[in-house]
Amino acid sequence: MTNQAQYHRIIVGIDGSKQADRAVQKAIAAARRNEATLYLVNVLNLGKLIGLGTAELGFGSVNQEALDDVKFRMERLVAKYRDQALEAGVTQVEMHVTYGNPKLELGKHLPKLFDADLIVLGATGVNMVERMVLGSTASYAVANAPCDVLIVRR
Repeated sequence: MTNQAQYHRIIVGIDGSKQADRAVQKAIAAARRNEATLYLVNVLNLGKLIGLGTAELGFGSVNQEALDDVKFRMERLVAKYRDQALEAGVTQVEMHVTYGNPKLELGKHLPKLFDADLIVLGATGVNMVERMVLGSTASYAVANAPCDVLIVRR
């Protein structure tokens, strides 16, 4: 029998998808089993949010009220997962909702910042061509993360 890795700091990426929900459930179980700190992370991609809001603001504009609404909804979702983790027995849970490039933040920056030893992400629904052109957050994390990455499939 081999030794299982002991994880102390686990990041899970949350984007509101069913795959992310499954990833959160796996991350909660791993955090409970390892008595680890769980970081619930949502990275709002400003590139995809530009132009959100009213048309009269012009091309490439960002409506701050609309951005605040999106961030508030994600904070509520992350808080729901925090409550689930605490109810499941995870004692150390941190929430982070921020702006940036999800691939870079989840695959490189946040794992270093939190000294994470595991990242848990849901597999995306993008097809192979989209993955080759754009690269999914999950595949980027697998290729670039400084720690273990667990990809949760459907």
